[in-house]
Amino acid sequence: MDMRIASHRVIRIGIITLAAFCLGGAATGYGQAKTEEPAKAGPKADPRIEKALKEIGYKYDVTTLGNFRIFFDVDGKRGHLVFISSSIEKFGTTETRKVWATVMKSKISLPETVANQLLMDNIALKLGAYELAKTDDGGYKVQFAVKIDANCSFAKLKDALRFVQMIADAKEKELTGADEF
Repeated sequence: MDMRIASHRVIRIGIITLAAFCLGGAATGYGQAKTEEPAKAGPKADPRIEKALKEIGYKYDVTTLGNFRIFFDVDGKRGHLVFISSSIEKFGTTETRKVWATVMKSKISLPETVANQLLMDNIALKLGAYELAKTDDGGYKVQFAVKIDANCSFAKLKDALRFVQMIADAKEKELTGADEF
């Protein structure tokens, strides 16, 4: 099968994720948009991320899946949770990890107009993309995600965190008017 066709199937089934870089801002906290429970930093937590977050000065916790969870306070009026995966993806010599935040959840599939708008919004983004994922309860969630170099600098990780937070929170406000995530 032509890789372009396979790639388009995967990409267009949901809402895509792209970019292999890093971006960030000021954060405090904890919190969670998924059904992961807080856990003590265990063997699943990537020590490179733990070191980076401590160096940056961000408060975080680690979920039972080993992902890092950071709560961003947005002007004291809104907040948003951003996650960093401890898992890495490899292609050749490139290692990336995902930084993401939930934008919205739905019990049903997205209306075509919303899905198409998110795909169109991806075009103008400097990094990352909106993606659609199934939830454990059979619903759907829209996330904004950036793929970063697994060994990126602390500054690039900080930039990635801030960028994901800004984009996800703005889109959550636009689509739902709520401050759930």
